[in-house]
Amino acid sequence: MAKPRLLATLVLMLCWVALIGAVTGAIADDKVGSKVRISLLAINDFHGNIMPPGIAVPVPDASGPAGVRVSAGGAAYLSTLVRQQKALNPGNTLVVGAGDLLGATPLVSGLFHDEPTVEVLNQIGLDISSVGNHEFDKGTAEILRLQNGGCYPRNADGGSGVVGVDTCLNQGRFEGARYRYLAANVIVKATGKALFPAYAIRDVDGVRIGFIGLTLRGTPAMVMPSGVAGLEFRDEVRTINALVPELKAQGVTVFVVLIHQGGHTTAQTALDKTCPDFSGDILDIADRLDPAVQVVISGHTHQEYVCTRPDGRLITQSGFYGRLLTRIDLTVERASGKLLAKDANNLVVVNDQPLNVAVGNSPPLPAGYSALVPDPQIAAIVRRYGDLSATIADLPIGRIAGPLDRHQTPGGESTLGALISDAFLAGASRTSDGVAPAQIAFTNPGGVRADLKSTLSVSYGQLFSVMPFSNALVSMDLTGAQLLRLLEQQWQGRATRSLVLHVSEGFTYTWDAAQPVGERVLPGSALLHGQPIRADAVYRVATNSFLAEGGDSFSIFKQGKNVQTGELDSVVLKLYFRAKGVVQVPALGRITRLN
Repeated sequence: MAKPRLLATLVLMLCWVALIGAVTGAIADDKVGSKVRISLLAINDFHGNIMPPGIAVPVPDASGPAGVRVSAGGAAYLSTLVRQQKALNPGNTLVVGAGDLLGATPLVSGLFHDEPTVEVLNQIGLDISSVGNHEFDKGTAEILRLQNGGCYPRNADGGSGVVGVDTCLNQGRFEGARYRYLAANVIVKATGKALFPAYAIRDVDGVRIGFIGLTLRGTPAMVMPSGVAGLEFRDEVRTINALVPELKAQGVTVFVVLIHQGGHTTAQTALDKTCPDFSGDILDIADRLDPAVQVVISGHTHQEYVCTRPDGRLITQSGFYGRLLTRIDLTVERASGKLLAKDANNLVVVNDQPLNVAVGNSPPLPAGYSALVPDPQIAAIVRRYGDLSATIADLPIGRIAGPLDRHQTPGGESTLGALISDAFLAGASRTSDGVAPAQIAFTNPGGVRADLKSTLSVSYGQLFSVMPFSNALVSMDLTGAQLLRLLEQQWQGRATRSLVLHVSEGFTYTWDAAQPVGERVLPGSALLHGQPIRADAVYRVATNSFLAEGGDSFSIFKQGKNVQTGELDSVVLKLYFRAKGVVQVPALGRITRLN
């Protein structure tokens, strides 16, 4: 009787082995022969904010439609979230960027020519990024250096370029970005070739995914014209659509565009996926793309959105300063490479830093949120550069009598913009060589990057955050007729919105929004200390070197005579603060808007 029992046992064991093998085979078949899940983790407009930026993210909770503010950002916290998200889809996750990762950066990165940000992004594991307009802030040669490595040139653009002091702080070397910049529509005129590769192809678990990287065509008007001399910025849609067949020929079946251009929504919280009132330049671009392009990762407008177009195309953006991370999941049929499904969500980079630094606390986190534990390796890098810059960053410059911010009145003024224009006027009044002092000063809103909210001592680091571009103060002669044409350029050639310059005390004018472009400044309303601007008179005008070169499409500045270049703008602002001791909040009403 023993042999039949043994035989039965063997048969049962074989059945179990066959069953387990069938299940395992089914799982393997599903993994190998059925579907592939590819995850993309996206950032944009990081702007070198390796330290927590102190700007909250509004997230939904039970308090109402506006939600609650959560402290977010900081490279060490971002790194932890990236690592956690990669673990959810190991081996099949890529980290990508949509431009402006560098430029307009705080002192902790800007003092060292953005080498700290590149080092941090290398460690976080960024794979690919498009180039943004701010990557060109210091010109073509500098963005190539940041990609390829090498030390900052000695005494270039006001930077000392001393190895071991402000550049190449890692054993005298800077290795450059391990991630790859893409710029399909940025062409070197002399060669006809792209400045950076047009695209990158990655093989993910048997699927070929193609990334096309672009920056906005309007970049030359947003940076120093001399910095992009010799470059052509081509149409985004034509560039993308021309590349699709080339990528298909290389076996690419999934197409992702990384583009530094964006849109706007009126969503009240950062995680709203309904995209209310979605608008902006990105829509016209996305809606004209080849149908093969189903994912567009955008930037530039500092907005948070996950939007799906009527044709199913996905458009995302993760805000700014590394406070959010966009997770995009793509389900692909392995055999055909066909994209079956896509989904995206913005994730908050929750930190443990207080929102109200003066009080030292934050509102309690809503349900479902907890602070991330900072990545110790990234935290050490950030701490190192923070310590190196602390002596300069913490240097007290002066005080302000009240908050100064960038919030614009209907006319286009802001208290901080008015203050900077006043500082420019004062700085250009200290002239030499017999040149007359400035009478009017202008600054551009895009050159003012942070607010001054504390009434305590203002530090040099705070001033650098306000004006991080190291532009020089430039003064010139313009006629009254040129001044009036300059004011009209605030609306000319701007498809979506005006760009009203901040003006110094003593200069006033009125503009009418109901009048046609080119005729908006009311005749006779432009006054200097109460006296009408005369078309045939000559006025001494001060501005920054960005505008002086015709930046933001203000070409009239390039017609100036008797041009004189002075101190760096941040130095001018520092001297103004020191001279005043306590800086008062400037009175507005310099610019009046009708209708």
